[in-house]
Amino acid sequence: MVNIPDLTNKIPMLFRAQTAGRCQLQRIDPERSKSREKQDVELWASEWVEKAYPDPPEFGAGVQTRTHEINWRFVTDSGQDDSIICPVIGAYGWPFYPGSSMKGIFRSACTPEQKALYCGREVKNGDSNNGDMEPGILRFHGGYPTSNEWQEENLVDIVHPQQDWQVGSSQKSRSAFALISLYQPELVFGISAIGTAAKNINWDEVWEIWERALAKGIGCRVSCGYGQSGLSKGTSQGQLLYSCQLKGQGMAAKLLNGDGEFRPNIFRAGIRGHALRIFGGLTTGEQAKQLVETLFGGGDGSWHGGTAEHELPGIVV
Repeated sequence: MVNIPDLTNKIPMLFRAQTAGRCQLQRIDPERSKSREKQDVELWASEWVEKAYPDPPEFGAGVQTRTHEINWRFVTDSGQDDSIICPVIGAYGWPFYPGSSMKGIFRSACTPEQKALYCGREVKNGDSNNGDMEPGILRFHGGYPTSNEWQEENLVDIVHPQQDWQVGSSQKSRSAFALISLYQPELVFGISAIGTAAKNINWDEVWEIWERALAKGIGCRVSCGYGQSGLSKGTSQGQLLYSCQLKGQGMAAKLLNGDGEFRPNIFRAGIRGHALRIFGGLTTGEQAKQLVETLFGGGDGSWHGGTAEHELPGIVV
């Protein structure tokens, strides 16, 4: 047997146990920051980028594509590792926006007739519904970055939770958590069509629906400013409630390299806190929390009979 020196430290971070001395993706070591030594999460990201192919994947023949740029950051949660939020990784090691997610947000922008034609409908047998689905004529292939620039720009994202500070919780979290997100990526999305109806498909209508859906934001943490495109500034997203310019100073979030970065969630958290105080003077505490989550989203869906598995998007971004 070949004796490989220091073998345990040659194992990639992706496959290491989340324990002290091996790999702790969420823990930011102050001593490493002082010495400019890479944190475990930075090593994880660099190992991923090093093995990813330099050229983007290409969609197959017959797939219609459109390209859009994300204004700030974009993140999807693969669910592969419960210690950190990291993107879905597709062909050639590239981050990938899944076709199933693309279809879901596309459906949300369709009329009932468009939804049945493009995305499918339930099939009924007489007076009963057996739960079968008849597929629509569209196939959603997801989206990839158009170039390898995503590998060069601040993949490690530091999140500073604000909800405990803004909504009156007795548990105050002072932690900053790491996640992996793409900084201002340009993404290409693919859609194809099948069946005889596909020959007469109105692609202008299809892409108009997609852009209307994209304007709402895609991926995770949309209500915190992630996944917003230039289309989000248009009227296709919904009614503009209020617009203003702000100027001020105070504490700012920092990345691991010490650079400051404006975080929309800090701004959102401040407004949430003020809204809760205003509503708290007009109604009960529970009703005030419900109103705040309806407007700005939140992580607890129990108040309307749902579960806390998904963040409530809210109606104000």
